Amino acid sequence: KGRIFKVTDPEAMANPLVAESQKLIAEGMAKKTNGELVNLFDHPHQQVRLEAQYELATRSEATATLNAFRPKTVLGTIHKLWAWSAVGASRLATEYFTHESVEVRWNSIKVYRNKRSGGIPYGNPAGQAEKMMSDPDARVRAEAAITYGLLGGNRAKFINPGEQKSQFAPLFKLLKDNNNQDAYLRQAAVEGLIAAVGGSSPCELASAWKISKDQFDTPAVRLGVVLALRKMQCNKLDEWLTDSDPQVVVEAARAIYDQELLAPMAGLAKLADTANLPEAVAYRAAAANYKLGGPENAIRLANVAARSSEPDHLRNAALKMLGEWAKPSRRDPITGLTQNLPERPQADVVNAVKPVLAKLFVGTELVRKEAASVTAKLGIKEVGPLMAALVADAKQPASLRVEALFALEAVKADELAVAAKLALASPEPKLRAAARVVNAKANPTAAFTELPALLKDEKATIIEKQMALEVMGGLKESKEVDDSIALQLDAITAGKLPGELKLDAMESAQARSNTKNLKLHAELREKLKAIDTADRDASVKDPLARYRDSIAGGDAIRGRELFINNAAVYCQRCHKLDGQGGEVGPQLNGIAAKQPRDYLLESIVYPNAKIAEGYQSVILNTVDGKSFAGVLRKKDATGYTIVTADNKVITVPKDDVESEKPDKSAMPDDLHKKLTKRELRDIVEFLTSLKDEPKK
Repeated sequence: KGRIFKVTDPEAMANPLVAESQKLIAEGMAKKTNGELVNLFDHPHQQVRLEAQYELATRSEATATLNAFRPKTVLGTIHKLWAWSAVGASRLATEYFTHESVEVRWNSIKVYRNKRSGGIPYGNPAGQAEKMMSDPDARVRAEAAITYGLLGGNRAKFINPGEQKSQFAPLFKLLKDNNNQDAYLRQAAVEGLIAAVGGSSPCELASAWKISKDQFDTPAVRLGVVLALRKMQCNKLDEWLTDSDPQVVVEAARAIYDQELLAPMAGLAKLADTANLPEAVAYRAAAANYKLGGPENAIRLANVAARSSEPDHLRNAALKMLGEWAKPSRRDPITGLTQNLPERPQADVVNAVKPVLAKLFVGTELVRKEAASVTAKLGIKEVGPLMAALVADAKQPASLRVEALFALEAVKADELAVAAKLALASPEPKLRAAARVVNAKANPTAAFTELPALLKDEKATIIEKQMALEVMGGLKESKEVDDSIALQLDAITAGKLPGELKLDAMESAQARSNTKNLKLHAELREKLKAIDTADRDASVKDPLARYRDSIAGGDAIRGRELFINNAAVYCQRCHKLDGQGGEVGPQLNGIAAKQPRDYLLESIVYPNAKIAEGYQSVILNTVDGKSFAGVLRKKDATGYTIVTADNKVITVPKDDVESEKPDKSAMPDDLHKKLTKRELRDIVEFLTSLKDEPKK
């Protein structure tokens, strides 16, 4: 906040040591003898100790002075160790390897390895470090493990003459004894293994492991070896993909894929032939085939998508990769990093999908919809009978039947005409609307009269009229179409068009107005401008006026998908739905039974207009100058409980609070700017469908 505080304890300032320290620092250390300097290593004031240490390091005979010095305190001993390091006498640190203080032992092993770059011409450095790897304290053992690896430049010192003992054996033992209990200690052993390999081949460690396997074969040791091999990017990591321990396999798969090790990638890709792998492995095995891109890889990926025993999310991921096979995405499907994969023959993926075509459609609606989309994208005409059967099956969900019809249209299947005729006669509005879209593309001339007639038909449903308007926006020059859309705009101005159609009519008019070289036969641009001006004027009294075209007529299914998966808004970060999500905002199950559409739309567009009871935000300023902001969950005589924007619960004692003031809603006030009006409408429709309270 721009304030600078000076805190002084009058009682402490009266201590004679304060004045002494001030005097010593002011005088400097240059005139003091070596003996006086080392005696100051035990001084209570840190700055005094450091100034003495720095001065001594510049003096001749510093090593002799340090050797003769016997510190009285732990701090004095630590400064002696640091001074030894500064004057190049790190080897003497072994004197304190058995000191009673953990801090001294820890510093001694760190200081001991500081001279390693120039070599240590004395004793057995690896042996000294190995002893310290049995220290009672985990921090000391961790430092010793790293030191053991770093001091192992001369391999002869690691191997007992006449024995086939791996130089890595002490580190394997440390991993075995730790048994994955302390992640920091495991990482220290891993760093030691990497350092011990030095400039040799990264895969030397894999060979050394085989020598010690009989003695140290545990999952914890194997995991440590894999982690070390990952950092060294060893090309033999595929040997670990068949390990009996799932976690070892997972880390091997992560190492190969995430580090893009192409040599062992083929081994990872072959794992895709195995069902029900751990999730991290299954995804990477599938993506490894996508990355390698050969005909045999396409077959494996198609088999993953076709296995009904796999979870939906994995099958869907495999299907998406098949759809992008010929022209791979620049975004890696696992890491999200940029990748540069070459284009591949579409024939490879088509030939891979055809033998399992029927199996792709065995499963949930989610999988079958994606399968329909992908097969249509790949132009596989053999899908025709399957898609036609889905369109004709009244027991299937409407959204799936619509997707199947569009798939038939995309591959120009022979069954399309019959399926479209069947769909047009269906009692399901969405299917009828989809049939009209298909027919309009097949016969645009007929659509010029049929679709405008549909808009006048009082028996036609909203969804049919919405899809008709969407198609009309993309048709070629037509006076009938322009006049029909103009009538819809006039109805908006007169307040007579159903609210569910306002957005569709305006988007249709905008599409035609923005199409280059399209001759318009009605004043669509002028009418759109008039509607916009009227909405702006109305927003003075009704802030929602410019957004009311998103209040009704959306698709609840698409809205749910946006709510759960749209990374730009990610609503579940703050709201619970079906027991999943954050608690910064209200639980959404049952929200539609309590609030009207206006409220739901306003809560997204203007979240600060009305804040739900129990979710008001507050800013607390404490007496020590800190600030806490979040949703106020509880306030009583003892203090405040708030939930921060990142979903953390914080309790602030009442006596610590200097002031409180209301804050804006935790809901971002620019959220609607990250959505199109159509997406906003879909989310409102989804929220409106949430009438049932959460299941207990």
